[in-house]
Amino acid sequence: MSKTKHSVYGPSSAAKWLNCPGSVNAEEGLVETENKFATEGSAAHHLAYMCLSENKQPTAFLGHSFPEYPNNTVDAEMAGCIQQYVSYIYELKGQREFEQEVSYEEWVPGGFGTADAIVTVDDTLHVIDLKYGKGVPVDAEKNPQGMLYALGALGERGSFQGFEMVVIHIHQPRLEHVSTWEITPDELYEWAEYAKMRAKLCTLPSAERIPGEYQCRWCKAKPTCYALAARTEHALTRQFNEIVISKPRSPEKLRDVDLRYVLNNKAMIIDWLNAVEKHVMGKVLSGEGFVGFKIVHGQSNRQWGDDKVAEKKLNEMLGEKAYNKKLLSVAQAEKVIGKENKSDISYLIVKPEGAPTFVQDTDNREAISSITSDDF
Repeated sequence: MSKTKHSVYGPSSAAKWLNCPGSVNAEEGLVETENKFATEGSAAHHLAYMCLSENKQPTAFLGHSFPEYPNNTVDAEMAGCIQQYVSYIYELKGQREFEQEVSYEEWVPGGFGTADAIVTVDDTLHVIDLKYGKGVPVDAEKNPQGMLYALGALGERGSFQGFEMVVIHIHQPRLEHVSTWEITPDELYEWAEYAKMRAKLCTLPSAERIPGEYQCRWCKAKPTCYALAARTEHALTRQFNEIVISKPRSPEKLRDVDLRYVLNNKAMIIDWLNAVEKHVMGKVLSGEGFVGFKIVHGQSNRQWGDDKVAEKKLNEMLGEKAYNKKLLSVAQAEKVIGKENKSDISYLIVKPEGAPTFVQDTDNREAISSITSDDF
């Protein structure tokens, strides 16, 4: 698998151009800054491709770094996570294709992308998207990235093989999250007309910029986008003009509708503030400078100058007391004992409820009926 060029209307950027037509013009000429997390994800995808295409186990690549991603060595965590993904693919019994470029130019001019895996099983087309990040779980249902991959895969294969169903899979091994969603070809083609219309809007010189949590998250123009700044200002000041600065009201005095508006825009606001800070830091680091701000060394913790030398000395002085013993986690133990022995420890494992999290009511998870602020 080699690095390929990216489409402006690619699946990975679907949230941007589908929801904010003006983002295409806004990002023109802007260079993507290097992101260590994205590079790590690319290395993990490459490992998955090597394993699937050469029928090898991820552990065969431990300690190895690929020429395309020299700063990302395959460690135990990456090997274990990719093993989960590879096993998942092999559970789909059918014709398998890996890292396949798909095109949906019939609907979106210049629209193409690379699907991680495509598996055909009788009259069902499976499209699998691997996500290596540790951010938030991503659902397959109505996921525009997965739908575009599926649209391209279906368009190229449906002409010689009739499909009754398309299944979109999103596999996030580091979150132990797998999501699937079924859609018929007719429903997918109907949605393709919507994508076609949105892509056409992007080509207009006056294409509107429409800020939002999802479209702004990975937009290169975010730090200097006036529309996003205006939206953020509106979110922070909406209906608050009655507040006298010298005598501010407590949050309890604001109307629920105003509090709800701010909460709905919280993620977008925080994301924008972080993007602005990163943008200005880039100016300072490049030598351009920025009046009123500077970069300094933050606080740090003491550490051993040379771990091996320190270990030898502490061994001499303390013996076994030089070490802290820590029980392996469930995931670490399963990797060590192997998949065939996982059942031997299954009775020892429990999955407690996660800490309460404040989300919008559109979230698929069931609401907690009884809770206090002490639970957070």
